[in-house]
Amino acid sequence: MPKHLAPARALATFVLSVFLLLTLTSCHQSKIDFVNEIEQKDQLFKSNQSLRQPAEIQQKKIGDHLAILKKFNQNPDEFARGIIKKERHYLFDAVVDPEVTIRVGKLGDGGKWICNPQRLGEKPIVYSIGVGEDISFDTDMAGLFGAQVFMFDPNPSVAKNFPVKDEGYECGAGRLFYQAVGLGPVSSEKGKEWDLVIAGQHCQAKSLADLAASLHHATVDILKIDVEGGEYAALHQILSSGTLNQLGVKMILVEFHFWQDELFKDFLTLINSLTEQDYLIYRKEFNATNIKCAEYAFVHESFLN
Repeated sequence: MPKHLAPARALATFVLSVFLLLTLTSCHQSKIDFVNEIEQKDQLFKSNQSLRQPAEIQQKKIGDHLAILKKFNQNPDEFARGIIKKERHYLFDAVVDPEVTIRVGKLGDGGKWICNPQRLGEKPIVYSIGVGEDISFDTDMAGLFGAQVFMFDPNPSVAKNFPVKDEGYECGAGRLFYQAVGLGPVSSEKGKEWDLVIAGQHCQAKSLADLAASLHHATVDILKIDVEGGEYAALHQILSSGTLNQLGVKMILVEFHFWQDELFKDFLTLINSLTEQDYLIYRKEFNATNIKCAEYAFVHESFLN
């Protein structure tokens, strides 16, 4: 929770917990009763003053976010079951407004939103986990902002497109590097956390901390993760180990995939953990080709000030 908003937390979460309850229960009513809804909202807002100041509006958005997490933490299983599939990616949205945002990479799937690039150093470090068939984000980060972009993807179909080149690939003022390594753990199954088999081949996987240590990086500015469902196990390990704080990660760009229903509870748990470590959503973008996928961009509270 951002420290400058802490005094408003109790009031905001209480009021917005009531608001959330009214909103969620109304979704399941077979008969629409607009008059009753107006009366309920009238009682809810009657004692409130209209929002006018940016700080008040910010507190309201944070309060909405915290109210959802508070309700989730009271009974995680029941809460997760209560959100219907088509509304899952609507549950959370941007709650902070950076000074500058820009979409980097091609239109459609592949581009990512970053914030406050003017505050990054001269050669920011970007870890791009998951390359697939699109490196437009990576090349544009290097070309536009002089970033040193380290791409990781163990898929043999990706590796064949990158001849071994230790010095990397120059791209504008920046440089691109590639390793055929995956981000682990890749599974939550005990005993198989680091097993990574792609196209019948056993592939190497490392933790985020080990990747940074192997490259002698004390800091990582931007962490992008797009690994088709592998984000859950990897992020759980990253968050529980304190690696984000150790590396001073400023932005986390991740596509969440709800391939199975049980992953939604994992998603809620991760959002809760990210919030506890002061990472808040500044941008969300739906995948136009698959409603089970959406891009979330998180920024650490310290990078906003």
